Amino acid sequence: MRKIVGALIALAAVSACRNRPVSVVTPEVASDAADLSPLSTAGDTSWRASALADVREHESAAHGAPRSTAGSYVPPATTRRAEPAPAVRGFAAISPETLNETPTDELLADDDGPGVLRTQVLLDRARFSGGVLNGKAGQNLSKAVMFFQEENGLPATGRLDRATYDRLIATVGNIDGVVQYTLTRDDVNGPYYWIPASVYEQADLPCECYASALEMINERFHTVTDVLRKLNPTVSWNNLTAGQTIWVPNVVPFNANKLTKEPGIKPIAKIHVAKSGRYLHALAADGSIVYHFPTTVGSEYDPSPTGIYRVSGVQWHPVFHYNPALYSDVPDSRPRATLPPGPNSPVGVVWIATSKEHVGIHGTPLPHTIGLVSSHGCVRLANWDAARLAAAVQSGVVVEFVK
Repeated sequence: MRKIVGALIALAAVSACRNRPVSVVTPEVASDAADLSPLSTAGDTSWRASALADVREHESAAHGAPRSTAGSYVPPATTRRAEPAPAVRGFAAISPETLNETPTDELLADDDGPGVLRTQVLLDRARFSGGVLNGKAGQNLSKAVMFFQEENGLPATGRLDRATYDRLIATVGNIDGVVQYTLTRDDVNGPYYWIPASVYEQADLPCECYASALEMINERFHTVTDVLRKLNPTVSWNNLTAGQTIWVPNVVPFNANKLTKEPGIKPIAKIHVAKSGRYLHALAADGSIVYHFPTTVGSEYDPSPTGIYRVSGVQWHPVFHYNPALYSDVPDSRPRATLPPGPNSPVGVVWIATSKEHVGIHGTPLPHTIGLVSSHGCVRLANWDAARLAAAVQSGVVVEFVK
């Protein structure tokens, strides 16, 4: 019964913050956990003093590329030996060769380039997301590094260094930074639809699908177009063909239509949303961090709540009910609209409803903006991060919003 009630709440909540269903494999998750009301904050380590470092001026949103279904995946290979830092440095030095060498200390210290991108891949696999894999340092990456360092007993500087890199290798393995991926016919053919700016025009679409194969590939491998172009300088992205092989970041591929629970993680006992820090921690009962995700939260005019709530349901590929009355920046006189499902929906691929009316944790069509802009009160994650969380969380789990 609790599952049915949770699903109904989830459906209602999406109208706050797509009509024909899309084909999607719903993750198989364990039955709801026992009542978690006795759970205390004892051992909850997400309030640590170094989290004060998160209260800082937010960076300007970096230039974003368009975001982009299953191909043959080349298993990770063993990382080769370290080589001297290349003559070309920074973002221009990104290539399959430099991403698959152990970075020098100089490359790890760069503000952008192969050392940064390789570390972003390792953090993503370690479940400490630094946001989109763009090969550039920034606040989201610094937070991921800081909390990974704290969780592993390292000095929590938020800066990349050899000790942090070595601990990442010990955690996820000595893997390559990029691997080869072979495009399938489905990857090339879609369907793909250009997403108009008007919500009323979006309501007429068959689905809020990806706009192009390039956008889909970006999202599948958690990256941006600039990185794919650097890794594949001879590829014509407007003329992709089935069977074509491309280089991609070596992350667990995200497929919007085949969402599955990540194996080998601790049960999630609590979700901690730090509003000023703009991050979310999924915590185990012992206070350890199961997932760290950068997030976008509400603004001064559409604030996220403060206090303790609970997960009340999960809805995959939700229809989005656009209601202007719920937004401070939209005239109430505008008509409502119903938008079809898809990864480019305003709530992305999943809606995690909370017991706070009209407030949920959900995906986004714009992952490069996470942590850098404000929402209308909900908690936004990149689609791949939202799917990881939704597949692992149970109804009744505590969600605490703190300043």
